[in-house]
Formats: sequence, C-alpha cells, structure tokens
Amino acid sequence: MSEFHFIDAGSGSKMHSVVFALKTPAAGHTGLSHLAEHMSFRRSHQYPAAHELFTANTLLPVTINATTLAEYTFFFASSEKANVLLDAVNYLYCGLLNRDYGTDEVILERDGVIFNELAMLEANSDYALNAAIRLTDTNKNAYQHAGGFIQTIGSNSIQALQDYKRQWYQPSNITTLVYSNSAHFFEQCKEVVTALSMEAALSAEKTLSEKAALSEESTLNRKASLSQHASQREHSHLDKEASLDAQTTKGENESIRHVLTWWFPQCFLNGLLQQEATLSTVAGLKNTLFIDPEINQQGNFAIRLVTNEAMKEVASELSIEALPKLSQNLTHKLVSDDNDKRLRQLKHVVSACLASFDIRPSKPMPDTDKHAEGVGAAIRYFAQLTDALGSNKCAAKDCATKSAYLASANKVSLSYLGALPSPEKSVALERIRKARKDFSARASASNSDQSLLIPRLTSKYRHFIALEHLPALPRLLRPLANKTTNLKRFNAEHIASHLTPFSIPSPSIALESAYLNSASGYVASHWVYRIAFYQQSRLQAVLAHHLFWQPRTSGECYALGAATYENNLFLFGASDTNITERENWCHKVLSMLS
Repeated sequence: MSEFHFIDAGSGSKMHSVVFALKTPAAGHTGLSHLAEHMSFRRSHQYPAAHELFTANTLLPVTINATTLAEYTFFFASSEKANVLLDAVNYLYCGLLNRDYGTDEVILERDGVIFNELAMLEANSDYALNAAIRLTDTNKNAYQHAGGFIQTIGSNSIQALQDYKRQWYQPSNITTLVYSNSAHFFEQCKEVVTALSMEAALSAEKTLSEKAALSEESTLNRKASLSQHASQREHSHLDKEASLDAQTTKGENESIRHVLTWWFPQCFLNGLLQQEATLSTVAGLKNTLFIDPEINQQGNFAIRLVTNEAMKEVASELSIEALPKLSQNLTHKLVSDDNDKRLRQLKHVVSACLASFDIRPSKPMPDTDKHAEGVGAAIRYFAQLTDALGSNKCAAKDCATKSAYLASANKVSLSYLGALPSPEKSVALERIRKARKDFSARASASNSDQSLLIPRLTSKYRHFIALEHLPALPRLLRPLANKTTNLKRFNAEHIASHLTPFSIPSPSIALESAYLNSASGYVASHWVYRIAFYQQSRLQAVLAHHLFWQPRTSGECYALGAATYENNLFLFGASDTNITERENWCHKVLSMLS
C-alpha cells in the first residue's frame, strides 16, 4: 500500500496541497514515462470525460498538474477548498491506476499532443542541440531522456504503455504527501487513497482469477501470441536504433562535429554552474560549451563542448594529468592547425581550466520555485526523505572529494554530432487521421449518453465555477497578447519552420500543409484571441463544453485554454498545427451556445 506523509503547513496557511510521488525510470529515449504521465490525465472509468483536467483547472478553485524531476514524477493538486481538493485527489489517483486505454486516444496523445510539445521545445536551437547530442551519445554515462524526442516518441505501443503503468503506477510505488494545516484533512486523504488502492487490488485479484480459469491450451496460445508480438516490437525498435546509428555515425559527412563531454558527480553542480561563463570563454567563442544540469542514472551531470567545425578523428577517451592551478591569463588559442592536435589541445585547455577551480561539494535540492508553496514544500520534503533528488549517501561519501573532482575534470569522452533523420510524421499523420475519425465517431455515439461527456468535477462543484479562477496567460504568449486590439483580436506566430536544425528532410514524404511547409519542415503556431465583452457572458458554459477542448483532445495542439492578462480575457493555443482555421474557430466556439 501507499506511504503517507503529513507536512504541517502552519496555522497561517489556507492552501492545501496533495502530491503523489512515483518512481518512473526513463525507458531509454523513447519518452514512455512521458506518455504514461500524459495518459494518466486523459481519463479513467470514474472520470470518462477527456477534458476533465482542463475544465477543472480553468473554472474551479483548484490547480492540478504534474512534473518530473530526476527519475520521479510528481502529480499534484492544490486548493483552498478542502472538499474540492479531496475530489481532485480522487480524480488524480483514479487516473494513475487506470490502464484501460483505446488505441485512438493513445495515438492522439502520443502523435498529436506530445509530438507538438516536443516539436515546440526542439524549435529552440539550444534545446535542439542538446537533443541531437543525447540521441548520438553512446557513452556508458549517457542520459536516458524521460521526455523523449520527436524521432522516438512514436515508437511507444499501447502494450508498452500498459506494461509500464502496470509496473510503476501501482499503490506500492506511490507515496502520498499532504501539505495542510489540518490533520483531519490528512486523514480524509488517506481514506480516499486507501479505498481506491484496495479497489485496485481486488480488481487485480479478480483479473488473475479469471486468467487462471482459462484452459491450459488457451493460455499457451495467448502466451505464444504475446511472445511473438513482443519479439516483433523489440525487433522493430532495434531496427530503428540501428538505422539511427547508421545515419549519425558515418564519419565522412561534412556536418559532423565533435562533442567533448566531462561527467561530474552532482554534488559539484552548483559550483560549476557559477563557472559556466568562464568555461565558455576558455572554450572559445566559436565553440559551444554548456552545462546540462540534469542528473543521469549514475548520479552525474554533463559539461558539453561542441566544436565549431568538423575535424576528422576516431572516437576515443582521453585522460590527462591535472595541471597546477592556472593563472588568470589562461587562453583558448590553439597552437596547431592539425585537426588532431587542435582537438587534443582543446580538451587539454578546458580540462586544465576545470582542474584550476576550487569547487566545493554541495547538496543540490530540486528546483520548485515555479510550483505553489505547498507543492514545492512536499517535493523538497520527499527529496530529503529519500535522497532521491539530492546526493545519495554513496555519492556524498565517495564522490564529494577533491580527488574525485580532479578525476572527472581530466576524463573526457568524445562523440560525434551529425545530422539526425526526420521522424516519420507522414505515418503518424495517417494514424492521427484514422484516430480522429474513430474518436469523433465514439463522441457522436456518446451523445446519447451525455454523462460520458460531462466533466464530473465541474458538474459537482458548479456553484464554485467562476471566471475569476481563470489562470494567468502563459508568459510565452504575452507578447502576442500585447499586439491585440479591439479591432484585431486574433494574433498568431509560427514557432518552427523545421522540425530541428539537425534533421534531414525527406523529400519523398508529402504531407498536408497544416503540418509541414513547402520545405518539408514542421509548422505549428502559438496564438491568442482577445475575448470581447459581449462574448464573456457565456464563456463559462463554453469552457465546460467538450467541443471547446476538442482541438486539444484530438491532438491538434499541445496546449489550449482561456486566461487573464492585463484586465482582458483571452483564448490561447500553443504549438497548434491547425492555425489556418483557428481564428474562425474562435468566433464559432464562442457563439455555439448562444
């Protein structure tokens, strides 16, 4: 069963927060843990409406979300209304335990929503560079990226999702943290979670009994079938990896650059972050040096140096002796034009600079500034409780030493940065078309049973519904909002003309303009729509209706909603692939209940 922890918020706090902490290891670069997180919000048997989360966050006095730190995912809800929060806890926990998904909804979330999210992130050149490095890094310390990449997210099957949730999304792997000034509220949370856990255990026991009742022949046939399918999935995945390696490690491509990597124990992260600018100067302005603050499975983080041009050299690992502390006139000038010597000199100079620093070990704590006070407090409490997000005892004992620091400074791994293949978006688009058709057909069939389309939290607490609960407009979209007027209410901008600067376009693939431009690059847009005063009277009803959220639930965009900014109300969308129709859609959706 779950562990429960009470964090006393003190008598001055009105906010209650509940956090579910789950260990969710990354499955390579597939993004499987990312998909599992998204699908936990999608729906459950108890909360069948796909837009349940969005209506609650928009119209009720509650905030529900999730975040991933290290190898843990934290699902959380906060509210000053204890009764609302208890039902939000029920909704969250039901979603965590749910594994019953339709193929179409998985496709729409994976190939639509998450792909749009990743494409938006990878449109940033710094993020895209880091993604390209990670995808081609074969070092034993290499990161396993929990979020996945546009090249990998589509490889996750519904069976893999269900298996992952069966292993990691179970009560024994869920820690419940309650931040409140009320011990009574804590006990109520325990009752809700315990009841759902027992229900899940009984359901699992019933399923096992039903399986045991099957004939031996049927069982063997089913196992053979599953084994064959698993083998096919594994073979397909390995083929994809082999193809990726073949396209990224051939050494004669002009675009290939070298990546030098230094791995340090996480206890040195804070100190080295303060020296990042100095290291960049030493590496040379034409080269790119940055610190990747994410902690890998071995408890280390990476310092990356990407050369500004291709240099021929075989992959190797270099270890140099630490030099005496350098004087302040340390320079990055390279004395030889020979490629091999230039690369070795670059390694030598940066390693010497690293060795010259007096970096003291410290215990990093998770960055929780963006979260509500109670959520941040609960995550920090969990980190201290388990040492899961800070330096573990072994690292503190064996790695937080000067000799360990110098060993890391002098050990450099080398990899290549080449062009990456574009993801097969044409295949994904065909899947999405079929999934949307099936999704719409199911929604139409559900019209006879409106209860499946009604969000239960907002229905139960409709007396709390108010536009004052609308969230603030995301900072990213505020420049767009600043350019709207009463005459020009809609404003949009493209966020990417290519999937990533490191992608290889596939000229043989022909896709719809809603997804790709003429240069075969991914096209999506952010947008805002300033809501007129006369449209606000029916806004609550519009936001509670499933048709408003359809662009998000059908995977057309990464984010959709309504928000406040500068005394105005806005509709907004992020990484939207159907921008050509969106302004007209805004007009229609705001008048659909008039």
